[in-house]
Amino acid sequence: MQEYFLEKGITVMPAVTAAIMFLLVFAMGMSGIAGIRQMKNGFRLAAERIAGRSRDRPWYERWNVWLSKNGAAYHFGKWIGPLSFLLIRLGISLTGLTAFSAASPKYGVAAALGLYYLPVLLTLYMNKQDNLKMLPELKHLYHSLEIQTRSGVYVTDALAEVYGSVRGKRLKQALLELAGDIVMRADFGEALERFEKKFDNRYIDSLCMILLQATESGQSVDLLSDLSEQIKDMEAAVMMQKKEALDRSVTFYQLGILAAIMGIVLYACVIQMFSAATNF
Repeated sequence: MQEYFLEKGITVMPAVTAAIMFLLVFAMGMSGIAGIRQMKNGFRLAAERIAGRSRDRPWYERWNVWLSKNGAAYHFGKWIGPLSFLLIRLGISLTGLTAFSAASPKYGVAAALGLYYLPVLLTLYMNKQDNLKMLPELKHLYHSLEIQTRSGVYVTDALAEVYGSVRGKRLKQALLELAGDIVMRADFGEALERFEKKFDNRYIDSLCMILLQATESGQSVDLLSDLSEQIKDMEAAVMMQKKEALDRSVTFYQLGILAAIMGIVLYACVIQMFSAATNF
């Protein structure tokens, strides 16, 4: 019985969604531009009120940290937040449910579930790509900090200088904000904590730990040198993975070309055999 009502509910979902959209468009057309602005302001105020109430809840803080660590603000814009991210996921999920339910309720449910988790998977993938791209930048950053600290430059001054040599936009922007936090707030520990929360990268976590220790003990050169060597090893492993992936692609293309040639030869042989049999 429950499956019957669920199937019926999914079946009528496209019609209900279309009716709601028609009523919204009709109301906007009847009310004119002033009504559209009023509706927009109403939605904005409602969203701000809901977001304000949600900030004190654990799920909001958990997702806020997750979005920050995976670079959602960098990839999607600073407007992205736990509530807007959730609304986007629900919106595209409902769109998939509506579009695919016309073919089959099962397809609609599968599309809704897949599209609901798609933004999460996309964000994780983009963060993984960012971490791979940042490896050379982090090696250069560690090397520059090591040289400057060996020369007697204070850690905070060294950080303020090295960000200019970083080319990656995400890391450079975070370093610039870190330097601004250090200058404006004069609290190195809190500034490093905010910087660390912008990445899900173990080398940046280690960097923050070393810099914090450097301000307390002044012994950071050897640790920076060791981590620089670790990043070199990681880069070598990444290059090896890329080489293996390229070798697999070349092998796949070679097998494809060989299969195509064999198919053409086999086709020619069959045609020749039929031609010879016809001449008999």
